[in-house]
Amino acid sequence: MNGRDEPLKKLIINNNINFDEDKNDLVNENKKLNEELNNYKRENENLKNELNKLKENNNKLNNELMNYKNIINNLNIIQQNNQENIKMISNLNELILIKDKEINDLKIKLIDSGNKNKIINNDDLIFVHFISIDEKINYGIKCLKSDTFADVEEKLYKKYEEYRETNNNFRSKGKLILRFKKISENNIKDCDKIYLINN
Repeated sequence: MNGRDEPLKKLIINNNINFDEDKNDLVNENKKLNEELNNYKRENENLKNELNKLKENNNKLNNELMNYKNIINNLNIIQQNNQENIKMISNLNELILIKDKEINDLKIKLIDSGNKNKIINNDDLIFVHFISIDEKINYGIKCLKSDTFADVEEKLYKKYEEYRETNNNFRSKGKLILRFKKISENNIKDCDKIYLINN
């Protein structure tokens, strides 16, 4: 090499130094960019994970919302049914009151066969059961506590005429019944058995 080549050599050396420096700068810049890229990748991955969690939570919340909507719909149906049931119960209660009044009116207006104008209280009405020793009579009669036993006996004879011709005694709970005393005075209660005894 001659002296003319010396400046070229210096230029090449300077260029190589500059190139090495540029190369180092580029490598450093590349490292920085790679680090930044890795940071963005990590951040992106974290955001994806967070997004997935949010989607899961959103799905759970949507499911809960659907469940609550179903519950509300069911409650609305129940409420409608309850309102219809309440209306039906109210109507039935009114009907029961009307029927109770009719029944009570009928009970009060039961007329004693001996006195057509007498109004009877339901508590005074009883049922007695006649049984004959010969077992030919087994018959129940409605009467009032205030009826004399003779009145009730007459009702029995209307059904069993043949016993009118006999001398009969009647007993209830082992005691002899007095004909001209009231049912209540003879201590006869509702559904008591009265035994007819022929002499």
